[in-house]
Amino acid sequence: MSESKKSSFTNGLNVFVNKFSNNTFVKSIANGMMMTLPITIVGSLTTIIGMIPGLPEIVVKACSLGTSISSNLITIYVIIGISSAMAKEKKGDIISSIILSLASFFVLTPITAFDIGKEKPAMAFELTYLGSKGIFVGMIVALVVTWLFAKMVEKRITFRMPESVPTAIAKTFEAIVPAAIIFIVVILISTAFAETKFGNVHDFIYTNLQTPLESLGGSIWSALFIMFLSELLWFFGIHGSMVVGSVIAVLFTTQAYANMEAVAAGEVATNIINSFFLDAFKGPRALALAVILVWMSRSEKFKSIGKISLVPSIFGITEPMKFGIPMIMNAVIFIPLTLSAAVCVGIAYLATIIGFLPVISVNVPKNLPTFLSGFMAAGWQGLVVQLIQFVVVLLLYLPFMKKLDSQGVAEEAATLENN
Repeated sequence: MSESKKSSFTNGLNVFVNKFSNNTFVKSIANGMMMTLPITIVGSLTTIIGMIPGLPEIVVKACSLGTSISSNLITIYVIIGISSAMAKEKKGDIISSIILSLASFFVLTPITAFDIGKEKPAMAFELTYLGSKGIFVGMIVALVVTWLFAKMVEKRITFRMPESVPTAIAKTFEAIVPAAIIFIVVILISTAFAETKFGNVHDFIYTNLQTPLESLGGSIWSALFIMFLSELLWFFGIHGSMVVGSVIAVLFTTQAYANMEAVAAGEVATNIINSFFLDAFKGPRALALAVILVWMSRSEKFKSIGKISLVPSIFGITEPMKFGIPMIMNAVIFIPLTLSAAVCVGIAYLATIIGFLPVISVNVPKNLPTFLSGFMAAGWQGLVVQLIQFVVVLLLYLPFMKKLDSQGVAEEAATLENN
């Protein structure tokens, strides 16, 4: 391929990916899901503490409560996060958007009668609809309701208040018309679905959309492809992790929270492929490459890049090497760059199906130091798996980096001779 064709292809790919990653809905999903991290990480920590043997019963109960509140109500947190992110994107009223999104979600969620041994049954929402089973409905509601609300306000489909009315009061009245329209439409949708064989929107979405997507997201092949795609985009200079973040949220998040719910209920987690698993076991690729640069390179350029990159690489930060080597558009290291993440996920998956690595049900921060993240996610087995990944990635990169290093040494020698 000629240089002009390469440049044209790269520019076209950049335009397409930028349009995708900057799409309002895609950005809102990615940013909104990020907002749920604090509560899910805290819930994961309570899960880890609760699994320590020999704890007093009261501590175990407290930890179980923390896990339940973070996992069984995850859809509520997702709605708040995504609605807030969408409102920011549309420059709308964040609080009003969140309230309207939550109200719309509750209208669409069936209220069930529970017999508690009294004269009248108790009426309540089932936790299954507020947990992982309701995530897709929550996402759709937060995105659509917030977008419509902002659009109506933008188009001035509101009460027009006199200029003499204080701004705060005027904004409240301006929200009434769009909120009423959306709320009535949602009530009609809920009423219509109640007459179908599904009974409610949740079961319709779960059957026709969420279950097929969960099946796709539960496949090791889809996980490996996403890992490959993320690094392939990096090869073209595009931040792959940011681009695929919303895709991972859609395909792999519900399985992760279903695992959390199972553990909170005292059951066994069964979804091997999930977003928590992918975050924890994409592998210590940055550290392996930094080690090669520092201790196995002869080129002064690569040694310097390695020294600068070593500490960031412990926390999974690859940018100093991505741009320093550079790895972008560098055909020599195309193979290890694009395959290393997929290979690491494959190693962790194999370790899980043979029974060595437990199914991951806790969310650990993405930038925890290498090896500590594996230990936090899966105990000593997670640490061992990450050590194996480290060695494999090191061996994968080594022959290609040796070739680059030889080129670097030759260039440095030529420069020195010219000087």
